[in-house]
Order: sequence, then C-alpha cells, then structure tokens
Amino acid sequence: MNRILVWDLPTRLFHWLFTGTVVAALGVALIADEESSVFQLHMLLGLIAGFMVLLRLVWGLVGSRYARFGSFVFGPKALLDYLLGTFRPTGEPHIGHNPGSAYAIYAMLPLSLGLALSGLMMSSWEALEELHEVMAYALLVAAGAHSVGIVLHTIRRRENIARSMIDGKKSGEAAQAIRSSHAIAGVVFMILTAGWTAAVFSGHDEQTGRLTLLGQTFRLGESERERSGEHEDDHERRGKRRGDREHRGHDDHDEDHDEDGD
Repeated sequence: MNRILVWDLPTRLFHWLFTGTVVAALGVALIADEESSVFQLHMLLGLIAGFMVLLRLVWGLVGSRYARFGSFVFGPKALLDYLLGTFRPTGEPHIGHNPGSAYAIYAMLPLSLGLALSGLMMSSWEALEELHEVMAYALLVAAGAHSVGIVLHTIRRRENIARSMIDGKKSGEAAQAIRSSHAIAGVVFMILTAGWTAAVFSGHDEQTGRLTLLGQTFRLGESERERSGEHEDDHERRGKRRGDREHRGHDDHDEDHDEDGD
C-alpha cells in the first residue's frame, strides 16, 4: 500500500500546539508556587489551550473526513477488541483514529475545556478549585494512557502514528485518502490562535494578577474568600503579637513597681 494523506493541516497543527501548550501549563503548575507570578503563566496557557479546543470542536464538525468526530465514534466493544488486539500480531487496521486514540480525544478535549473555564472562574467560586484539581489529574491519566497506547501501537503494529501527525500520511489505499490538506484552514487556525494568545498576554497584569479579556476582568489565583481569610489571619497574628508585647510591657512595669516598693 502507498502512503496516503489522512490528516489535514489544521488537525496536525492543533495536535502539536495543543500538546505543547498543555505540557507547558502542567510543567509550570508542578514547579511554580501558587502564590508566585510565574504560576499565572499556567493559567494563561490553560486559556490558550481551551481556545484551541473550541477551534478543534468546530473543525470536528466541518473538517475533512478523518478530522470529523463522526469518523471515530466507537462503542465499548470496539475499544475492548482494539486493546486486546494490541497484544496480538494482527489486528483491524484503522486509517483514521483508532478506538484507543478516539476515547483519549473524547476525554481530553472536554477536560481541557473544563480546566480552562474552572481556572478562569476559580477566584470567584472557591468550590471550583477542587473540581479543577480532579480534572487536572484526570487529564494526566488520559494523556498518559494515550502516550502509552501510541508506543504500544507503534511497536506491535509497526506503524509510526506519531510521524503521521507530522506529514499527515499513513499507509492505505488511494480511495481512502483525503483530497486536500486544507492549508487555508490551517493558516486561519494559526491566525486565530496567535490573535487569542496576543489578547491573553496583553490583557494580563502581572502586578495585580488580573486578566482583562473580552471586556471582562478576572482575578488569576486564589478566591476572594481565601484572600480575605489570609488578611484576617494576618490581622489576628499582628494583633496577637501586639498584645504579647503589651502584656510583656505590663509585666515589666509591675516588676519595676514591686522592686521600688521593696
């Protein structure tokens, strides 16, 4: 069989840009303190990833044959058969997404979008912080399973599917190929993503930790309640230290008075 064009340019651009953005966002979250200004970069990257997911959802409806979500809808049995087939020398070939990658995509896209939204609104609703953390771990599990699946598929099926996401080609029949790489749509995707990225970073104020986007201002970081609680705790600690100093002063004064009386 010949190598035929399967993945259009928008799909490939999304795949690598989304992967890089998510990895960078998770990396910042792991190494940066939540109270540091560097941690704000984690949130900005999350918003960029969320925007790319929105574009991918649109392309999943109007894109080329294998980019459309309808082309990789598999039931649980198909997934089980695919997973079992991974450990066999032969298995059913898939020109587009296989059941394993399909389920990973259907998990990662909504999780990434949920992370972006919950991260943006977390400062207003403290309860979203726990949900955000749960979704982050779920995304790690889905991405990890997807990565392991790619390695196993490449080894067992001798098909370099990572390479296919670079040149867009896989082994198949000529009739199975898509007609165009949709280069113009790829350029539009890049322009929209670059414009959104510029808007996110230009609307970010590192000093105040606020983001002005689409006419709205958001606080990047902990909730107002948490900050109020910290301020109250600081006030209580300062009051306690002041009271201790005054108490020690009174004790010293009493001791001096006792000595004078003697």
